[in-house]
Amino acid sequence: MHTKTATDPQGSSSEAARTTSLHALAVVARHHGLHLSIEQIRRDHGIESGEPSTALLLKIAEENGLTGRRAKLSWKHLARLDKALPVMLRLRDGSVMVLVSFRKDGAVPAAMLQDPLSNDHACVAVDELRLASVWDGETIFLKRRYKASDEERPFGFAWLMGQIVREKRIFRDVAVSALVLSLFALVPPLIFMVILDRVLVQQRLSTLYVLVGAIAFVLVFDTMFGYLRRYLVAIGTAKVDARISTYIFDRMIGLPIDFFERTPTGVISYKLNEVWRIRNFLTGQLFGTMLDSMTLLVLIPAMFVMSTPLTFLVLGVAALMFLVVALYIGPLARAYQKVIQAEQRKGSFLIEVLHGIRTVKSLALEGRKRHDWDIRVAEAVRANTAMQLLSNQPQTILQPLEKGIYASTMAVGAYLAIGEGASVYGGTLVAFSMIASRATQPFVQIASLMQQFQEARGAVMQVASVVNQAPEYGLGRNGVRPVIHGDISFSEVRFRYPGSQNPALDDISFSIKAGNVIGIMGRSGSGKTTVTRVLQGLHQNYDGLIKIDGVDLREIDLNHLRSNLGVVLQDNFLFNGSIRENIMAANRSASLEEVMRAARLAGAEEFIERLPRGYETVIEEGSSNLSGGQRQRIAIARALLVDPSVLILDEATSALDPDSEAIINNNLTRIAQGRTMIVISHRLASLVNCDQIIVMERGKLYDMGKHDELLQRCDVYRHLWFQQNRHLSPGNTHDRAPLTPAANT
Repeated sequence: MHTKTATDPQGSSSEAARTTSLHALAVVARHHGLHLSIEQIRRDHGIESGEPSTALLLKIAEENGLTGRRAKLSWKHLARLDKALPVMLRLRDGSVMVLVSFRKDGAVPAAMLQDPLSNDHACVAVDELRLASVWDGETIFLKRRYKASDEERPFGFAWLMGQIVREKRIFRDVAVSALVLSLFALVPPLIFMVILDRVLVQQRLSTLYVLVGAIAFVLVFDTMFGYLRRYLVAIGTAKVDARISTYIFDRMIGLPIDFFERTPTGVISYKLNEVWRIRNFLTGQLFGTMLDSMTLLVLIPAMFVMSTPLTFLVLGVAALMFLVVALYIGPLARAYQKVIQAEQRKGSFLIEVLHGIRTVKSLALEGRKRHDWDIRVAEAVRANTAMQLLSNQPQTILQPLEKGIYASTMAVGAYLAIGEGASVYGGTLVAFSMIASRATQPFVQIASLMQQFQEARGAVMQVASVVNQAPEYGLGRNGVRPVIHGDISFSEVRFRYPGSQNPALDDISFSIKAGNVIGIMGRSGSGKTTVTRVLQGLHQNYDGLIKIDGVDLREIDLNHLRSNLGVVLQDNFLFNGSIRENIMAANRSASLEEVMRAARLAGAEEFIERLPRGYETVIEEGSSNLSGGQRQRIAIARALLVDPSVLILDEATSALDPDSEAIINNNLTRIAQGRTMIVISHRLASLVNCDQIIVMERGKLYDMGKHDELLQRCDVYRHLWFQQNRHLSPGNTHDRAPLTPAANT
């Protein structure tokens, strides 16, 4: 469909103004062999309407395997682009056109522009005059990125140093200011030397006035360069800190569900929080030491000029300090590992108690938990104390060595200054002692840095053990994005949870037609929920074949798959925010009318309207201000708002009171219209009207059919039905029958 932009570049439709940038990006990406989902980009970056900025477009391109830059071009430049095409042209109204070629063969040169909203990829020829009336020259170049980006490299010191290098301009200026400051550091000792050797001896006031002026000059510029250095360091470290934090969160949130289920939350939280130690080491201790060490480039040559023997004395003591620290690196590393293990156990226990505080209170376990906490605190205190005592030993040895540098230079220098053949004058001795004290500080910092490096190294290993885990397969990759109608088939699917001996799903096969309502029942541990978890792509390591609308589940882009699935669990999590924001969680652009419609279908409208602030009521942490049934109905409304092709209700009505459950059941027919629905429930009465009911038993598909059929032939279903409906069971028909497999249909 042609828009006004395609036929007349001087104007554009409101629709084009809202969407041309992202569609143009998709057009250029497709030229480079990448397929982008506009809907997924909108969802990931919260783009509801309007044109995203050029900076955001470049960021989106970087995240999707492209690299780009912005440039200001003229008409003459466009004629010479050749292999750089296609490029994106940002028009004055904010919309974007794609320049696919430049035609020079006609009487008038023309730029061939493609409207990104056009379904037939039609191009329009635009001459210089018409283009100049709507285009200021802003151009976006994109090309395929074939080398690994920073986000794709494993986390480690190499990656961290790469982030600092990315801010090389800022840190280059910091290094220049540090070098200037190191030059200023020479001025006070030299002034003292001149005062002692010249002014006091020869009584020259004129020289003293000059020196006072020099001191004032140095103070002013030293203050200015000191401020500049701290300012630039603050800006540079803030950028590095933001990049590290976003990288770690992106990698963490992209991990598979298996990792979070087998790793305690407290351990994950502790490991990721170690990033503050890494940040402080890189941008504080390491960078500060490197900058201060730059003064040695100036101070050491100055010391050699003043006195070679005294300089070798200072360097000899510094080497001894390095030797002491090197001997303690190994023991400190082992002690720090014990601290990490103890702190992990303590943090994991604390998170567990916080999550289970209701159970702790209801079972009066406060005393027992206090005892267990005291044990873990004692372990952590012992480990920390042992490390502190061990680290105190090298510090105790280094302290007299540091002070000995000043004392030894004064003593040896005084000896060299005594006598007629003195090689050192009094002023020179004082100046050398001041410079030596200044030069000692970087040596001490470098020595202590070796100890701090072990802590940072341990922190890097802790963070890397989380973020370097293999990401969820299929998440963010360029999988297929078919139109999902809800036709589902399982063929000989087998799945076993990690560490389990028995399969959770054992050779199950069935088919679901689009638009059908399917019930799944079975005893606890029979594999009911596992069927839906595999269907959501939460577990990829299954055998067999799962197809949705004829497409292999493994080939479907996970974001696309999950955006077409609505899932309501037995215990749903609500985010901190208003009820409206929670219902809109998966569709931020939904209107209030759409939110109210979803709440009405879910049976939540009647209690929301009774709240003082209605849909703007803030949900407290843990949803403590809502009942279990209210949380469940909000979760159902949240799933319905995205209008999913497949809706999964996993014990969704188990926490509801009879009235609320009746509201949901009465609305099921309306909810199920136009979509496939899978209902897992222990309450068989809620499955009676399903098109098909799947009976699971110990990971196998035991039987499948309608309610009446299963009552006649399936002993498992019949037993559970009459157990829940004893008033309907004639005589002893509710007694347990032997388990004999029935024929699958």
